Amino acid sequence: MEAIKKDSIFIVDDDQGILDSFDAMLGDNYPLYMVNNGVDALQYLDRYQPYLMFLDLKMPRMNGLELLKNIAERNLSTIIVVVTALPQEEYKELAHQYGVYKYLQKPLDVNEVEDIAAVVLH
Repeated sequence: MEAIKKDSIFIVDDDQGILDSFDAMLGDNYPLYMVNNGVDALQYLDRYQPYLMFLDLKMPRMNGLELLKNIAERNLSTIIVVVTALPQEEYKELAHQYGVYKYLQKPLDVNEVEDIAAVVLH
């Protein structure tokens, strides 16, 4: 497994508008790698070990919780920030059981996303 550059950000979300938002928020300052489902993300993870990942929970084919489980089984040191519209506490608790760094509610706060990237990657 090869590690990507430490300042790179991996974004997994099935909503193209969210991917575009991340590009607008962070694309000028960081290399971004984006996929729109958990299955493709898992294939990517098999090849690279991203340092920071923003992950949606509700996706087709493999949801974010299933992907978190797979990441935990691989013992990756990726720092994960969950980005979701799902407000339920049970999801937040499950995410934290898998070592999630932060749990953000959609719609996203630009300053919060930028701050997380700056703190984690610098």
